[in-house]
This record gives sequence, C-alpha cells and structure tokens, in this order.
Amino acid sequence: MQADGQDDGQAAKETGKGRVPAVVRAVAVLDLIADMPKSLGVSDIARHLGLPKSSVHGICETLVGLGLLRFGPGGYGPGPRPLSWSAAFLRRSSLVSEFQHLLAHDRRLSDFTVTLSTLDGASVVYLACHNADKPLGFIFHAGMQLPAVYTATGKAMLSALPEAERRARIAGPWHPPFTANSVRGPVEFEQDVQRWRTLGYAVDNGEIREGMVCLGAPILNDRGMPAAGIAVSMTSAEARPEVRETLGAIIVEIARKLSGH
Repeated sequence: MQADGQDDGQAAKETGKGRVPAVVRAVAVLDLIADMPKSLGVSDIARHLGLPKSSVHGICETLVGLGLLRFGPGGYGPGPRPLSWSAAFLRRSSLVSEFQHLLAHDRRLSDFTVTLSTLDGASVVYLACHNADKPLGFIFHAGMQLPAVYTATGKAMLSALPEAERRARIAGPWHPPFTANSVRGPVEFEQDVQRWRTLGYAVDNGEIREGMVCLGAPILNDRGMPAAGIAVSMTSAEARPEVRETLGAIIVEIARKLSGH
C-alpha cells in the first residue's frame, strides 16, 4: 500500500496541479492499449507504464466494467464505449461535416484515399477518412495517430506553424523511421519547410509506407494557424508528376474552402 501511495504522490507532481492521478493513469492505460497491435496483460502494461501490477489490475478491471476495455484470452484490448464519444465529437465538428460534404459533391478525388487530420503535439490524429476502393496497401481510420514528421498533413501543418513552435514540437526523441525514405531528423525536416510553403502542400513520398505517396495541405483558422490538414493518397505508380501537380492544386483549393470551419 505504501508503494502505491508513493506512486500517487509522484503522479500528482508529474501531472500538475488540479489533475487527478488515478484518472491520468487510466488514460495512460487506454492510450497504451489503443496504440498496441494486440491485447496486453497486466504485467506488460505495468512494465510499459512503470506502474505497480496491483494498480494496473484495478484500473483495467474498472475500465472493463465501464465498457472502455475488453478482457480476452490475450489480455486487455479496446472496448466499444469510446466509439460513442468519437461519434459525438464528429457530429459536433463542423470541419468534419464540411469535409464530408465537400467530398460527396466534389468528385475529382473520388478515386483516391482522402483524409482529414489534426495536430496533437508531435503526432497527427485522423478525424475522418475516405478510403478508396482500389488497394493502397494502407488503411486510414478515424482515431489513428501517426508521427507528424512522416505524414503529408503533418508536414503541411508543421510547416505552417511559427518556427519556434514547430521546432518545439519536433524537439523530442525522433520517432524511428517507418521506411528508408522517412526524414531522418529535425535538421533534414527544416530543410524542406520552405519547399512545402512554396508549393502550398507537403509530400510524403513513401515515408509511412513504401509505394504510397500522399499530398497534404494545411487548413488554416482565422488567425492563419493550422487547424487541420487534408491529404490525398495514391500509389507511387499513380503519382506521375502531372498527377501530383493536379491533385496538389485540388487539395490546396479544398483546404482553402475548409479554412474557417
């Protein structure tokens, strides 16, 4: 019990005044499980988060009872309840609604995968996705998180930020590259910023997945800051120079239409 009490005190210091350590722990467990490709046992969760097994077991069982986690043969996995929260968020987001409306009426991108995302620290979180029928080798879905420095929308949104804020966001440990094409560090990333600004959109050329090319443009708010990003994805075989130029112009146009929502 003493060890748990000490951990609670440490958690209070780390999470800041006004935050409840137990809630912070529960969210950390949910984030970890959501980020893993398979279910996790109590020992795995405790090791990843540096928490006592007894605390992890109590948190997980509570979350199972609330429908936030499920328990199966492999351990704990995501539960269904967050889906209702996600749906409520999407219903209230005029940006997502406008994105869906534009895609339904603007058929120029109907043959391609199109995504809407927003920045969350050094990551992008996908808000809405239209996955094309033809195989891309990668499926986007709402709620997915990826390192911003490797994605087209992440590059575009980061490039639209003031330099100091951009550098602060990417100053932490560099995410391991997904492919040999992934940008290698902050210095290399900064070398491309002016290019993306001049183009009006950024390019992920096989950085998330080899053979996939994405073009992303920032959606700016009324203060000129990136509120979100829109991207179109295609295979490298489709991404001929003239196709990139045409689709890049289209997503820049749509991003401008979405700005302010």
